[in-house]
Amino acid sequence: MKKINLYVMLLFLCSIAACKKEEVNNPDIEDVTLDFSIETTDPIGNAAKDLFIDGEALQDFTFVIVHPDDNPNQHLIQVDVYDSKYELLTNWEPGIVYTSIRTIQKGSNIQPSLSEWKSGSFVLYISLTVGVTAGFTDIGDQYIAFRKKNSGGGYFYGWMLVNIENGEKITIKEYALHKIADTPIKAGEK
Repeated sequence: MKKINLYVMLLFLCSIAACKKEEVNNPDIEDVTLDFSIETTDPIGNAAKDLFIDGEALQDFTFVIVHPDDNPNQHLIQVDVYDSKYELLTNWEPGIVYTSIRTIQKGSNIQPSLSEWKSGSFVLYISLTVGVTAGFTDIGDQYIAFRKKNSGGGYFYGWMLVNIENGEKITIKEYALHKIADTPIKAGEK
């Protein structure tokens, strides 16, 4: 009797494992894994690299690493939005000298109702010897939100998975963009 119960239990567990749904990517979301990173190895060196998302001749974004005042203890990583079709979700505040990129939690909705979508130059990470530190931290992968203007008047919403190390290296690991205009996407959704 114990053998029969054991066999029934094993059969039950195997059937559960067989019925487990495999995660399927949403066909309405374009997901791209990148091999994009830049870093400075010179203690006062600068670095910049362009990121092309839509394949057009004009770069969409440029990521820049600098050491303000050529001081190896000061770090600034910024992103410049070159293509006017793109905007990033920011932490813009009136009267602040610089605008930083807002990080978002995995699973958070990226949608039209979020405020402070902007084009221009933005701080991802800043650390100055005068005690100013803002933006990303060196705590692993983080998400940022972006959107792309649709020729029909709306926006396509997306996310990038970003990692910053010691103010000296930035890696863009992946991005995703919803193919249906004005449709929310969750950070990390594929």
